[in-house]
Amino acid sequence: MGEILENALDELKAARDLSELENRFKFFCGKKGKLTEILHLIYSLSPEEKKNIGSKANEVKKQIEVFYQNKKNELLEAGKIGLLKKHKLDLTVPGAYIEKFHKHPITAVLEEAVNFFSSMGFEIAEGPEIETTYYNFDALNIPANHPARDVWDTFYLLNGLVPRTHTSSVQVRTMEKKSPPFRVIAPGRCYRYEAVDATHLFMFNQMEGLFVDKNVRLTDLKGILEETVKYLLGAKKTRFRPAFYPFVEPGLDLDIECVFCGGRGCGICKHTGWIEVIPCGMVHPNVFKYAGIDPNEYRGFAFGMGFDRIVMLKYNINDLRFLYQGNLDVLSQF
Repeated sequence: MGEILENALDELKAARDLSELENRFKFFCGKKGKLTEILHLIYSLSPEEKKNIGSKANEVKKQIEVFYQNKKNELLEAGKIGLLKKHKLDLTVPGAYIEKFHKHPITAVLEEAVNFFSSMGFEIAEGPEIETTYYNFDALNIPANHPARDVWDTFYLLNGLVPRTHTSSVQVRTMEKKSPPFRVIAPGRCYRYEAVDATHLFMFNQMEGLFVDKNVRLTDLKGILEETVKYLLGAKKTRFRPAFYPFVEPGLDLDIECVFCGGRGCGICKHTGWIEVIPCGMVHPNVFKYAGIDPNEYRGFAFGMGFDRIVMLKYNINDLRFLYQGNLDVLSQF
């Protein structure tokens, strides 16, 4: 037993890596190792001899196992040190800076607008982006011969449906589902058959607003929208102009002083000093009738913000395409 112990310790001590150490340990203490062979040969001995040899064998095995574990820890530690030297790691050097994410400017301003209108009691309404012509046109008082239905403005699908051209389609769906009074906003994507340039895209974001109650007045519309452009754009000067939209009567356009030239006149504002930001008006009685609401009892106003334009004005961006190109050098500035 003493010879086996001495040989085992010498062999384990000379091991150069973990694989070699494991093999040498199994040679002595494995299922077919030297110690196991000796224990298999003592069956013919007397009980007293079996006890003595078995006791010595267990003691030798424990010593080998302790030495094996110490040698294994020594090789593991040496391996770590060698790895550090090989890769020249300095654990005291600060880690690389991980840039924090930030929201896309359209998402950030959209959330800002939603929070603003929510504070005034508006709820969020949603509708499908692929619409029927009824909700996209008919129910909004846009007859079949209206220019807005021209193929140059609207995409038509083979099944007769259309990608909605405005979020105004959510108006009628909301009025069909809800009983007045109510206030809702409906942000979402819209699609039009337009040539892509600095101020036009075939896909754009819009936010529809609708307020229906018994005593809603035009002054309510003006007050809310003036506060909206002050909150979102910091607008100091605003004006309302008469405009025509089939689903409102009267119809208006809210303009703000040009943020690019300060009202002096430039190419962006077509040298007028003003930029149109929110088409709006009082809900047309025919739209109420389509939705099953009595126009003699209830009144309301509606507005539609081209949300991409709001973002352009807020951040002085002169080309809409910058917002959709995924260029991080551009988007990381906001």
